[in-house]
Amino acid sequence: MTGTEWVMIWERILPALAPIVVSAALIAVAGQWGLFALLIPLAHAGVLAGIVIVTLWLVVRGFMRFKRPTFQEIIARLALDNGYEYHKVLGMRHLKVHPKLKVAKPKAGLAQGDPMALRFVAALAAVLGFLIIGPVSINQVGAAFNPFVKDRPPAPAAIIAVSQNLMGHLPPNG
Repeated sequence: MTGTEWVMIWERILPALAPIVVSAALIAVAGQWGLFALLIPLAHAGVLAGIVIVTLWLVVRGFMRFKRPTFQEIIARLALDNGYEYHKVLGMRHLKVHPKLKVAKPKAGLAQGDPMALRFVAALAAVLGFLIIGPVSINQVGAAFNPFVKDRPPAPAAIIAVSQNLMGHLPPNG
């Protein structure tokens, strides 16, 4: 395999792995905000299990769409990255001496793996969480990934106040 082929394979694998990064970021932000502290451990585990199932489904779907780059795609990439026409690069195969062809850096493919741009939602929520709640301990963020941790950190006071405020404005049953 050539370096160009490795670069193109990486560009095609990266979008399939994007859901893992996005899911981990969203779980960490939920931990930062203390949203899992409001749930009982079994409900927290259920939410995490649902996130893992959806993430695995998205990753498998991404890998099922994977295909190795064809010879024509490799030649087209080399032509594009080096400023040559396709047929000129194709003809260089038969020359004994030809210029050294380089492949550009891999192109980011996160937009394909995260079409709803949830990575930006997670980043914005993390920044807002820092501005509203302030800095939180790493234990609080880490507890989001383990529902059965002993000594679960409590939810931040701002989140408790908002949840109590929302519960106070619910319509009466009946």
